[in-house]
Amino acid sequence: MKPTSLRSWVCVRYEAARALVYNGVLLAPLGGLPRVLGCSMRPVTIKERLSYVPIKIESFFDDTQLSCGTGFFYEYGTTTYLLTNWHMVSGRNTSNGQPLSRTGAIPNKMHIRIPYKEKIDENRSGIRWKQHILDLYEESIPIWFVHPKHNENIDVIGIELSGIEETSIIPANSTTLDLENISIYPSMEVFILGFPLGMSGGGNFPLWKRGTIASEPEIDIDNLPKFFVDTATREGMSGSPVYAQEVGYWAPEGVMDKKDWYIGKGRRFVGVYSGRIGAEDEFKAQLGIVWKASCIDAILEKKIRGKSSFSFFERAI
Repeated sequence: MKPTSLRSWVCVRYEAARALVYNGVLLAPLGGLPRVLGCSMRPVTIKERLSYVPIKIESFFDDTQLSCGTGFFYEYGTTTYLLTNWHMVSGRNTSNGQPLSRTGAIPNKMHIRIPYKEKIDENRSGIRWKQHILDLYEESIPIWFVHPKHNENIDVIGIELSGIEETSIIPANSTTLDLENISIYPSMEVFILGFPLGMSGGGNFPLWKRGTIASEPEIDIDNLPKFFVDTATREGMSGSPVYAQEVGYWAPEGVMDKKDWYIGKGRRFVGVYSGRIGAEDEFKAQLGIVWKASCIDAILEKKIRGKSSFSFFERAI
């Protein structure tokens, strides 16, 4: 089975919302987003390159939308993968296997918004988001990879893709993000970048949700590679990249000699967000689940195909 290519996706339409960039500066239109590129513009600077990492994804069964979530791209070796949660592609609850949609439908497609650079004139370039349709099955076989040991019990999947070099996508672990191997600990600040309730931070950029690490990050919860964060998130954040941040005087992981510590701001990609414990009850503990970055490498190294969500209960029998 060949890896999916961005070039082979069905591009169904341009997004009405556009972000225009001039010499690295985002140009936002005056009086709302235009239908044409020739309207009056004002310069708006994009402050964080991390805002280019998440993309909005929507699960569909044929033409019926079932859910909205978040995904991002990740580099492993020389290959790029799309990452999100298992429940976003399977449409099933990881605990009991029941369909998540009230309709009982299971997704067979995913709509994904991808940013592309576009030349406006000799002096200006722009970013335009295109919506693509990705078939989740090839001849009834899922296109996603699951964890080689825990399968769907780890709510993370990877989909091999090519053609990313033609886009404005920045992978979550890209060297261009200047990430550091900072030491992480309970009470440390984290940021979860995604699309709560399908909302964006303008154009198709994500919203940043703040949280703190709520458990010992080196200890696995339920014997699975995950830890808890204290955060108030909403539907649509599933599959979001999570970054820990340290500001001030900080030490790289495993470095004890203070002469080798740093002053300033350091960030580290720590994993994939997959929802809250007690999300159905606003009065329950607002603890979110983050799957550790180590499980991503295990998934992408072994490339074990997931099993069809349409035959989920047949496997159980």
